[in-house]
Amino acid sequence: MRSSDESRLQVDPQVLTAIVEGTAVESGERFFHQLVRHLSRALGTRCSWVTEWLPAQRRLRALAFFVDDVDQGDYEYAIQGTPCEPVIDNRELVHVPERLIELYPDDPDLEPLRAVSYLGIPLFDTDGRLLGHLAVMHDEPMQANEESRAIFEIFAGRAAAELRRMQRDRALEQSESDRAYLSREPGARPGSGEIIGESAALDEMLRDVARVAATPTTVLITGETGTGKELVARAIHNRSDRADGPLIKVNCAAIPAGLQESEFFGHEKGAFTGATARRAGRFKLADGGTIFLDEVGELPPDLQAKLLRVLQEGEFEAVGGTRTERVDVRVIAATHRDLPRRVEEGRFREDLYYRLNVFPLHVPPLRDRGEDTLLLAEGFAARYAQGLGWGVPRLEDADRRRLLAYDWPGNIRELQNVIERAVITSTDGSRLNLERALPDLARSAADLQTEAVLREPDAILSDQEVRTLERANMVRALEASGWKISGAAGAAARLGLRPNTLSSRMKSLGIQRGPKGG
Repeated sequence: MRSSDESRLQVDPQVLTAIVEGTAVESGERFFHQLVRHLSRALGTRCSWVTEWLPAQRRLRALAFFVDDVDQGDYEYAIQGTPCEPVIDNRELVHVPERLIELYPDDPDLEPLRAVSYLGIPLFDTDGRLLGHLAVMHDEPMQANEESRAIFEIFAGRAAAELRRMQRDRALEQSESDRAYLSREPGARPGSGEIIGESAALDEMLRDVARVAATPTTVLITGETGTGKELVARAIHNRSDRADGPLIKVNCAAIPAGLQESEFFGHEKGAFTGATARRAGRFKLADGGTIFLDEVGELPPDLQAKLLRVLQEGEFEAVGGTRTERVDVRVIAATHRDLPRRVEEGRFREDLYYRLNVFPLHVPPLRDRGEDTLLLAEGFAARYAQGLGWGVPRLEDADRRRLLAYDWPGNIRELQNVIERAVITSTDGSRLNLERALPDLARSAADLQTEAVLREPDAILSDQEVRTLERANMVRALEASGWKISGAAGAAARLGLRPNTLSSRMKSLGIQRGPKGG
């Protein structure tokens, strides 16, 4: 260190040459380490560091920070109340020759370092954007003449050039990562999927979709497996002011446990075995758009805590990283699980549940949507037949009755599969082959449940299981009577009910008379 008798910073030309040569072959982190070490030695200061500016957080993240020629490792700090604040805010060189602690009493790091003087300069991109800053600090008074300031600015220029290169490489790597992911994710951009149906249950849900789409509100979509929760999420995104942004889907149940945090938040190069390059996570890819968290009830507890932080503060850190990333993302979650029950069981965080359940939206099961089943079946049949280059097979009255009578435990997904099989196995392409695709309607899920009860007399059915049994039994009675309700040969007589009672129960169970039924 120089004595306080010297009033000016002086730079040995040989040291300057050594700095240039010592950093010429380095890049990235090693470049910054070499630069600040040589800078501190050249100017005879105790501390030197170079940073990257994080404007959203108003913080500086050190790329290299040396005190007494010792690397201090990762270091990040808020600029408020520090001598770095005027460097950043005024975008100019700041020189404090002495009394540094007295001038900046709110900076907690100055006193432990016995700091007396400071010199800092901002680093800019070619378009004038602020990138970070370069600074030195000393425990004695520090004067600087024009020559030493000019040299300091030379080092700042070298630091800015490397920081520009590093950020551009990072942006290119990010862009390539985005493209690679989006090319794998067929639904990453807004699609034109259409929700088909005319039932009262669906109409009520679609009114809620229209209401919430125009807001930034977090949505929790509930419903049985196969009801089309992802399609509803797309409808919300496509009708929102984020429609031009990405819609990124994450199936929380499909990601291996060890990779979940990396998938959500990304990772740095070398963060774990196999992390050969920096990779952005799904939240970063969804910045400016929407992220759809399907099967959110399957998240493990540690990831639930990290998701809660993103929902509350909009920030996270990548695996193996030290930078705090901020994103502007709308969250739509979906689950077929009973989340309140999982909260009671301690398997899902209560605070996260309430953060997600701001606007609950329930997708009705297919059995509650009446003749929507027929509209969907006709649409699927036309799509599959046209894909095969065949004529569109017709749906006979008997087919309609069979489709309406079935309980569809797999909902729309099951209906798709059944219709695809029925198209493929149709003999002449003129009529759906439901006999093959839906071969044994009598042995539905309800019948299998009945058999289970007969085998296990002590078995207890849920209310939904009882309704399923009742519905299947009622449909069989109606079919056996040609959908005639009253009279000696009617379904009411077969079931031992009054005709009005049967009609009322049919309505409550969503049973509708097939077209041209007797």
